[in-house]
Amino acid sequence: MNTIWIIPIEPIDQRYTKQWYDNIPVILEQQAGSDYNVVTVDGEDFAPEQRTEGAFLDFGATNVYKATQTAEVSKLFSNGKVKAGDKFLVTDAWNFIITPIRYMSDLLDIPVEIHGIWHAGAYDPTDILGYKMRKDWPQHVERSWFHACDYNYYATNFHKDMFLRNLNINQGAYSKAVRSGQPHELIVDQLTQYQNTEKKRTVMWPHRYNDDKQPDIAEDLASDFDFIITQKMNLDKADYYKTMGESQVIFSCALHENLGISVMEAVLAGAIPIVPDRASYKEMYLAEFKYPSEWTQDFQSYTYYRPQLVEFIQERLDNADAYLSLLQDQRDILIRDYLNSSVMINNIIRKGT
Repeated sequence: MNTIWIIPIEPIDQRYTKQWYDNIPVILEQQAGSDYNVVTVDGEDFAPEQRTEGAFLDFGATNVYKATQTAEVSKLFSNGKVKAGDKFLVTDAWNFIITPIRYMSDLLDIPVEIHGIWHAGAYDPTDILGYKMRKDWPQHVERSWFHACDYNYYATNFHKDMFLRNLNINQGAYSKAVRSGQPHELIVDQLTQYQNTEKKRTVMWPHRYNDDKQPDIAEDLASDFDFIITQKMNLDKADYYKTMGESQVIFSCALHENLGISVMEAVLAGAIPIVPDRASYKEMYLAEFKYPSEWTQDFQSYTYYRPQLVEFIQERLDNADAYLSLLQDQRDILIRDYLNSSVMINNIIRKGT
């Protein structure tokens, strides 16, 4: 029997990565049945409470985690535990472990498949890696990892197309890039239970407190609405979902968004989304929930368009019941196309290398 080796991102409770750590093995086991063993390769959880400002991870500790995963996988190859036909699912493809997996597979004549899920990187100018590492080397590395993987997964077409364009990937390799959604299936029931929760006239801003999410706009809007900025509240996951379930509106002004799990979570819980017509939101959300991108393209533009944005938010707060049918349509779109990893999972568990 072959094995699917899961290489997880650090399981952080405040982020979806803890849910992925718990749920991806379950999803794979349900779909693979008795055809594969499913094994998670952990790294050393070094300084778990330490975080780089504006990020969910600490950029030092994350390398300890990845390096210890790499050491463990190297031992698995050397000890004969990795077999021809095994699969590796790297749940964040910005991980140098891809290089030694391919190196060992080729040099030890153990053909395996590498499946990588891309989230963001230096190829994305709005991501923290993109604006802090404006150099050639990270993009060469990202291009190498793309080619080392047999399949590369992207939650949205926006993300996939940006990746291929900004890294100048040759069209001959496009078959390696798959628009797949992401493995969030098991949170759907957890959040839809809040749909009938009595809503407060609150507007929730659920993002990282970082420049690419434009917290200065959220702070300014707080003077007009009962505004919840979750990253200032130190909520655990249960309280975060409870607060989300009570919110009437979920608001985003993000510049960087290749999927946007927090807005999707809120829609599942019954909140009305208000998002800019850009990034991944452009393809994911119905027109009634999108405002013109220029309204929040920067703080200066926001200041100019502020009255229109306030009116847009206020109208949805005042007429929430009128959006219930559209909200259900939006939930159906998200569940079918973006909170569903069936394309990815079916690709991983198919037979053959």
